[in-house]
Amino acid sequence: MSPKIVDREAKRQAILAAAIAVFAEKGYHATKMADIAHKAEMGKGTLYEYFRTKEELPKSIFGLMLEAFDQEIAQLEQAHTDPVEAIMAGIQLCFQDLDEFAYVTPLVFEILGNKDLDRSIGLSEDFKQWLESINQFFIAQIQAGQAQGQISSKLSAPIFARMLVSILDGMATHYCMFHFQPDFFSAQVNVLEDMVRSYIKNLRTDTSTKVST
Repeated sequence: MSPKIVDREAKRQAILAAAIAVFAEKGYHATKMADIAHKAEMGKGTLYEYFRTKEELPKSIFGLMLEAFDQEIAQLEQAHTDPVEAIMAGIQLCFQDLDEFAYVTPLVFEILGNKDLDRSIGLSEDFKQWLESINQFFIAQIQAGQAQGQISSKLSAPIFARMLVSILDGMATHYCMFHFQPDFFSAQVNVLEDMVRSYIKNLRTDTSTKVST
């Protein structure tokens, strides 16, 4: 009889999917490793072969989400030669998988609300680095637009980028917490895009007018 071949990555993904489901149902503190093993249809010993502690699970869950986002941001930078369109695409990307993230939002707040647990898992630090990567993306696109003459040089790239990230973070958090209707939220996103385009356009126009006069 040939030995059984185990796809460790597939099993690891199955464990994380089970952990997400159990955390969503019971919360982090009430969840036991045995609950996750049962949900994943494996023995607790097998679970410990992949994750030695319960704390490793949320770190891996959010780590995968943030890694996937970083990869998509990198692809945006390569796909768009127009900085303004890249900014718009970046806004859309920030709202792309909100329904998936809304499912784990209670887990996020449960962890962030416990300083010792957050310090152990490092979730707030991971989120801080993630938001900074988004911030740097917008700064780079604004500066590229300024170099091309599409965006006024009077616009402070760091200030505008940070303000935009704060708005995006706030809108995403509200959606995940209060479960807005998708159509209503899409309309909000459209308004935000129009505001950003209009501000950039009007600032450039005002600057050009002053220079010509």
